Amino acid sequence: RNVEPGDRVALMLPTSLDFFSAFFGILYAGAVPVPIYPPMRLSQIEDHLRRQAGILSNAGARMLVTMQEGMGPAALLRGQVETLDSVESVASLSTDSAATPLPPVTDDRSTALIQYTSGSTGDPKGVVLSHANLLANIRTMGAVMEASSADIFISWLPLYHDMGLIGAWLGCLHFGAPLYAMSPLSFLVRPESWLWAMHSFRATLSASPNFGFEFCLAKIDDADLEGLDLSSLRMVANGAEPVSVQTLRRFIERFEHHGFKPGAMAPVYGLAENTVGLAFPPPGRPPIIDRVDRTALTGRGA
Repeated sequence: RNVEPGDRVALMLPTSLDFFSAFFGILYAGAVPVPIYPPMRLSQIEDHLRRQAGILSNAGARMLVTMQEGMGPAALLRGQVETLDSVESVASLSTDSAATPLPPVTDDRSTALIQYTSGSTGDPKGVVLSHANLLANIRTMGAVMEASSADIFISWLPLYHDMGLIGAWLGCLHFGAPLYAMSPLSFLVRPESWLWAMHSFRATLSASPNFGFEFCLAKIDDADLEGLDLSSLRMVANGAEPVSVQTLRRFIERFEHHGFKPGAMAPVYGLAENTVGLAFPPPGRPPIIDRVDRTALTGRGA
């Protein structure tokens, strides 16, 4: 398809084997993956694609790789995104393997991917991450988490988001730890499936935004938890959005009865501009909660 080193290739795929092979295919070609989130429902794809046109233009994407069902509607984007040459699926790009030399990579100058900020405080902004950025952040997080190939990570996190893409998948690749990835939709339909996956595979690590823990508290009946054992978990990161004290306390209180250790709950902070992770607690320490008097703080600086 005449994709050259440095070209940006947008990737709009749900959690699937296709995502993994497409992401690596883009890197093998020397191009730069730009993950963007897929529509929740195929019926929304045209409206969704119109909203993504700004990101595709901003990234200067040469190609969009999407689901087979999205190729028709996505072709309409070529009129809105000047740089876009083609819309493909993993099937349309698949050929017999050929001996292709890997692109030369220089740590701090070669771009590994472009990830877009959430857009919660304005239009999403593209963050250019080098291979050195990825390695530095993954190694540092791993050192704090004491990660190793003995760990097992269960994730329902979307792969287009830094927490799932870098924290879970690329982190596991770097440390040689097995990753069991499930669809975010599976979690939303049956949140207990996340907990039972951690039970079945004896997970040591996982992660979720605060709403995921709250969702488990609100939507899972006690009858669906009979026999559940979460004692293998040593760290479950709670980040990507504001962390609720009430959620921390209620989740620990309810799931302690199923072997969940208070020290496994890890409030964390990260941001796309820092690759992903920035602030982590030491492993095994229960959450520390500070109480701040708003009036004293704003009035007297106390």
